[in-house]
Amino acid sequence: MSNQAGVAVVDFNGSIFLESSNVRAQANRLNWRSEVLMGRNPDCFKGKRVLDLASHDGRFMHAALKHGASKVIGVEAREEHVIHARHNLSRAGHAPDSYQVLCGDLVEHLKQIETGSVDTVLCFGVFSHLIEQVEIIREIRRIAPGAFILDTWVAKEQWNLRERLRNHKVNLWVRDTQQGGDRGLSLLARFKRLMASVLPGPGSKVGSMVLLYEDPQAPGATVRPSGLMAWANRSALEMLFEHFGLEHARVDWMAQRVSDWTDLEDYRNGSRESWVVRPGRRAS
Repeated sequence: MSNQAGVAVVDFNGSIFLESSNVRAQANRLNWRSEVLMGRNPDCFKGKRVLDLASHDGRFMHAALKHGASKVIGVEAREEHVIHARHNLSRAGHAPDSYQVLCGDLVEHLKQIETGSVDTVLCFGVFSHLIEQVEIIREIRRIAPGAFILDTWVAKEQWNLRERLRNHKVNLWVRDTQQGGDRGLSLLARFKRLMASVLPGPGSKVGSMVLLYEDPQAPGATVRPSGLMAWANRSALEMLFEHFGLEHARVDWMAQRVSDWTDLEDYRNGSRESWVVRPGRRAS
C-alpha cells in the first residue's frame, strides 16, 4: 500500500506490534489507520513533537516516527503496555532519544503540559473509554498544538423531531422569562428560526452522550475501576470543538479510497469516526 503521493507507508505486516497485543492488532487495520490518519496529514508529523495519548504497545508512536516525527512521547496507564512499547520501539530500530514512554493517567498528564510544548496530539481509540471528554478538549485548547487527531467510537447519530421541538420550546421559555422575549420579531422571522432549530443542519445539532459500563480488566478497556465510559455522538463532539474555538475537519473514510476494508468494518459503517482538529478562534 502506498499513500496519495506514491510514497511507501508504514507496513505492520509481520511486525512485532502484532505479537505484543491482541487489541485490534490486525495488519490491514493498522496500516490503513496509519495511512489515513497520519500519512495523509504529513504536516502534522514531519519534524514535529508528537504526544500519543494511551499509547498502548507503541504501535502509533512507531508510525509517527516513521512519518517523520522528531520526538514522540507516549502516555499509557497500564505498566505492561509501557514495557511492551519500550521493547517494541527499540526492536523497531528507533533511536532511544526519539521517543519516551510514560506510565500515567492521560488526563492528569495533559494538565501538566505547557502551552505550545507539543505540535501534534494523537488520541486513537481511548476517548470513548473515558468520561472526561470535556476536560480533554479543554486541555487541548489550552495546550494549543498544531493538530489534535481524534479517532473514536461514536454513539449513533439520530434525528429526533420531538426532542428538537422540546429544545426549541425550552429556548423560547428562556428568552421569554430571562432575555426579554421576542418583542418586535416578525412571524416570518420566528418561523425561520423554528425551521432552523428543528430541521437537520448546523444550527440544529443535538449532542448526546451514552454512559455505560465495561469490564475494566478486559484488554483495551477503561482503566477506571468503576468501568464507567462515555460514548458521544458526532454532534456532541463537534459542538464541543466549536465551543472551545477549535476548527475541525471530520475524516470521510468512505472517500479515502480504501482498497481493502478487512478489519475496518467500524469505519465503514460509521460506528467509529475521526477528526483532525486545529486551533481556531477562541470561543467568546
